Amino acid sequence: MKVARNDGFTFIEMLLVLTAITVLMAVSFPSLNSVAKQKTEMYIITQLRNDLLYAQQYAMTHKTSVAVTFSENHPEYRITEITSEKTILKRSISSEWKFQLTTLTMPLIFLENGNINKAGSLLLKRKDRTYKIVFLLGKGRFYVQKL
Repeated sequence: MKVARNDGFTFIEMLLVLTAITVLMAVSFPSLNSVAKQKTEMYIITQLRNDLLYAQQYAMTHKTSVAVTFSENHPEYRITEITSEKTILKRSISSEWKFQLTTLTMPLIFLENGNINKAGSLLLKRKDRTYKIVFLLGKGRFYVQKL
């Protein structure tokens, strides 16, 4: 005589597995949130660095002076060709970030040879994070430093 076998899972077994998956997901979401914030932060810094290099290259290739203006009131910056007053780029960043001028006076000007007109630094701040952007005289170099 053959006994009929049901090779399925019981309702309680499925509930236990679903509960375990839910607990694992709940534990992993806070860490994913911090990773997402970190990636967004790195994206903003990389984008700013690339935009400044673009302003410098634009000045050299078009043989014109280019002004970069950082807004302290709004989280944005603007790149403008000085001779024609044409806006080359305007970039807004997340509202939780803020530019704070320290020794840099506005506007920052990239000359036709790629150098800047004056040295200085500014801060890019968020509640828990601060970056210092330092512009050096000679060859228009700058660097971003995490404080």
